[in-house]
Amino acid sequence: MRPLTIDLDELAFALDTQGIDHYLDLFSGQVLLIPIEDPDPELAELLQREPERLLPIEPLSSGQSLELMRDFLREVPEPHAYSALANAIEGRKPFKAFRHVLMGYPELLQAWYVYQGERLRECAQDWLADNQIQPAGRSPGAYL
Repeated sequence: MRPLTIDLDELAFALDTQGIDHYLDLFSGQVLLIPIEDPDPELAELLQREPERLLPIEPLSSGQSLELMRDFLREVPEPHAYSALANAIEGRKPFKAFRHVLMGYPELLQAWYVYQGERLRECAQDWLADNQIQPAGRSPGAYL
């Protein structure tokens, strides 16, 4: 496969977004989104006409997203925040509860956004490697 110019942040966003179908256009390298409830007619037609051109991007599972949160928790130095975040992850609605706890710790919230962004970009690179796609400008061994 030829190298593609891919926006890694867009791919990372697609991996972290539920409720919208995302595809990687294997000709242009663009990440395309097709809302489930109100699809763009042109994109829906392209998907029907040339399905081999568009590679579906499956979002991370809830378990994978929870694992990111647990990994971040290991880096939280403040005992009270650690305890509150650990309880949030193990309780009902862990994603909402986790964000709610982080709102009380602005520095940790910022650290979470940085950590999450870095990890999602790593997931995007893994997704490309798993799908045997080489981003333009990378050597074939870059993922090893």
